[in-house]
Amino acid sequence: MSFELVCIECGYTHDNSQYRILCDKCTGLLDTRYDIAPTVEARVVSRATGTARYLPLLPIRNSENLVTMNEGNTPLVRLSKISDELGLASVWGKMEFFNPTGTFKDRGNCVQVSVLKDTGVVEVAESTGGNGGNSTAAYCARAGIVYHAFMSTSIKSSQKANAIVYHGAKVHWIDGDKLDVEEATRNFSKETGILHLRYGENIYFIEGKKLIAYELPDQMDSMPDHVVVPVGNGSILMGIYKGFRDMLEDGRINKIPALHAVQVEEVQPLVAAFEGREWTATRDDPKSRATGITVKVPPRPQVVAQNCRETGGQVIALAENRILWWHKRLASLEGLLVEPASAATLAGSELLRQRGVIKQGETVLVPLTSLGIREPLI
Repeated sequence: MSFELVCIECGYTHDNSQYRILCDKCTGLLDTRYDIAPTVEARVVSRATGTARYLPLLPIRNSENLVTMNEGNTPLVRLSKISDELGLASVWGKMEFFNPTGTFKDRGNCVQVSVLKDTGVVEVAESTGGNGGNSTAAYCARAGIVYHAFMSTSIKSSQKANAIVYHGAKVHWIDGDKLDVEEATRNFSKETGILHLRYGENIYFIEGKKLIAYELPDQMDSMPDHVVVPVGNGSILMGIYKGFRDMLEDGRINKIPALHAVQVEEVQPLVAAFEGREWTATRDDPKSRATGITVKVPPRPQVVAQNCRETGGQVIALAENRILWWHKRLASLEGLLVEPASAATLAGSELLRQRGVIKQGETVLVPLTSLGIREPLI
């Protein structure tokens, strides 16, 4: 595929021959730029399914290096009782936990692991322990890439850590908190020359999330008025925005929905970026059960804020008790047990409705990002 990587800070362009995370010139983060006609015919592979259907707008040079488990094509379900409770025309849940490892992160890992294979990388290291690590370990196993998983001994008995072990990862147990684990990963990478993956920073992971948006015209008669997204690093929101932007350009849609980002009150760097104020992270681990949206230092806060501004959306912080209330409510009303971070989308829809941002009779889409059965329920 014809594309290049462009620094979002200085604009310097790079070819696609290497797996790149940072700009060679200024160490800024990268974005993609494709050389392809803005037509559906050029951008969509008509007879393909899943990720392969959208390969022309993904940063994979050789289609034979696509590492896939048929992720994507996730169902879209109308949440009728939730719609009634919120006084909305309809609320739609995009069931991202139907992906192979039970999480939306499979979309990002399909692309980033394919790029690893595409550029000849055979061994990587990452600090992990959650759904992202389980997904990365699974896709690396499928690709035949050695995955060094650095995890804290404090999560040694967790289901997610055990799943990473089952996928054949080379596990490095570290005594300490997340910062200690991250430091150990960095040191290992420097000493061995093995690539430090850092999925929160690389553009490839974000590119995989575009497909959530790409699938919607085939599932809906018209685009929703609002999309409410849980944000930690913000990759899912940035990917959805890029997907909508591509489709606006080639005529698949005529308007981008308002994109809203939701965080917990305890950890709100993206809210601060949107509001133009400072936010300082502490070393203490967050107590929120919505762990997926408690990233203290997201790598692209201004990009998330700008994506929301451009579409008429908001970035808001939510009370923990409302997240947990909607977590139970979704399970009891609609039969869907999701991770608490997914339920934050409903708490966010409620707050945006109360503020008059989402109006009566409008439609809302929420990505239900991961299964809840692997999460503590007490």
